[in-house]
Amino acid sequence: MKLQGNVALVTGSGRGIGKATSIKYAENGADLILADIDAELVEKTAIEIRKIGRKCVTVNLDVGDIESIDNMIDVANREMGGIDILFNNAGVTKHINFFDITSEDWDRINTVNAKGAFFCMQKIAKVMVDQGRGGRIINTASIAGKGYRRASNAAYAASKGSVIAMTYICAGYLAEYDINVNAVCPGVVKTDMMAGILSGRSSDVGVNTEELESTVTSEIPLGRVNEAEDIANLVVFLSGPESRNITGQSYNVDGGMIMH
Repeated sequence: MKLQGNVALVTGSGRGIGKATSIKYAENGADLILADIDAELVEKTAIEIRKIGRKCVTVNLDVGDIESIDNMIDVANREMGGIDILFNNAGVTKHINFFDITSEDWDRINTVNAKGAFFCMQKIAKVMVDQGRGGRIINTASIAGKGYRRASNAAYAASKGSVIAMTYICAGYLAEYDINVNAVCPGVVKTDMMAGILSGRSSDVGVNTEELESTVTSEIPLGRVNEAEDIANLVVFLSGPESRNITGQSYNVDGGMIMH
């Protein structure tokens, strides 16, 4: 129970990586603030957390809206007495060809993935500084931000490149407050988001999703795609005492697809 006594806030906790990590946090003793734009899904995650025996509150969050972020923090302070760990995970994407990306696509993806990630980080870091007991921030980036050529779209790659850069800069700013800031960069992960990308690409190129998944898998040196739990394991490690001297890093979890 290495996270006993810690309160972890997870954005995008209704499904996929966010849900898997929330459960892993609870299994390691943390209490949870679960935030997601889908109230029904996040309540389902909360039920699983409570079965483990951990305290858990849910909050509706649109990370692209600053007032929504402020409300989430108010709930965290009021209901849980603060925040020790932020898993800054909420994100969106879809398959879009390079020449088909619109201004609206760019704004939506970057508002959630870049702007939302920054202001969650900034505002929750302020809570941690005021608490005076340090903290951990882990951002979900992507190997798309490091040049993975099968990224869902260029706007998504740009947004995740921003997350990686912000991780480096914020780690430098927050080190004096004993706040560690790192990023995880997933490769291919079996989630609803990945299923949607494969479906969109399938329609675009006229190849069924099974063939596309097989092609992608064949490009992974270890020969297997990630389960959400593969990402969760690293996030929990970066949240715990064993990683106390790790900050300003971006870690790939991709089976060897990107070697930097």
